Amino acid sequence: MLDRLRRERGPLVAVAGPAEVLDGVDDRVLGVAERARSDSLQDPADRAAYVAAHLLVRRCAAALTGRPVTDLAVHQWCADCGTAGHGRPSIAGLPGVHVSWAHGRGVVVAAAAWHPVGVDVETLPPAGSGAGRFPGLALAEQRQLRAAPDPALLALRHWVRKECLVKAGLATLARVDRVDLSRVVERQDPSGRAVARYRGLHLVDWRDPARRALVAVAGRGAPTVRPPADLPALRPMSAARH
Repeated sequence: MLDRLRRERGPLVAVAGPAEVLDGVDDRVLGVAERARSDSLQDPADRAAYVAAHLLVRRCAAALTGRPVTDLAVHQWCADCGTAGHGRPSIAGLPGVHVSWAHGRGVVVAAAAWHPVGVDVETLPPAGSGAGRFPGLALAEQRQLRAAPDPALLALRHWVRKECLVKAGLATLARVDRVDLSRVVERQDPSGRAVARYRGLHLVDWRDPARRALVAVAGRGAPTVRPPADLPALRPMSAARH
């Protein structure tokens, strides 16, 4: 009974700056493919965000499952090209656990859940900027932007939510313009996050002013958002070397 109730919970989500995740921890838990990808990134900020996201998702999965962080290996496999290192992520040996992450300059988001989940994060547009050219908008969404008080923010909200739906398996990037979010009914939860439903999933997004970011998550059930300090920690580098 307890196990069933636990698995009915929504996704566990964490948002952080890369420095919050990387400060004093041992990143040697990363796998070979992850290290190769990290080493290929020339920009230090991009590399820091990539590593932080891959560490943070392990901590989310550890909090969800009760497993030690260092016991969790993250795998990615692309079904289209048949290679590792990118594509849909998973936790090795735990097929019932679903994970997702995203990262940008100065911010990372990660999630773990017992059901398919998707997260995304983007930098907030400057106040008063136009909608610009956002890909993947349905015709009804484009019309909606014309009457919006902040079209750039609304366009970005549509985009991050659609990215989440793609990662959760309810859409594809090639046909994301066929997903119309212009008519979803929204409400605010007690934390001020915008909550909607789309084909059985909770679709939640919110602004993170401290990191100037827009965060979104799609999953079964309302997400639980925790600060990194409340997640299982990696061992400090000094301790890991002994």
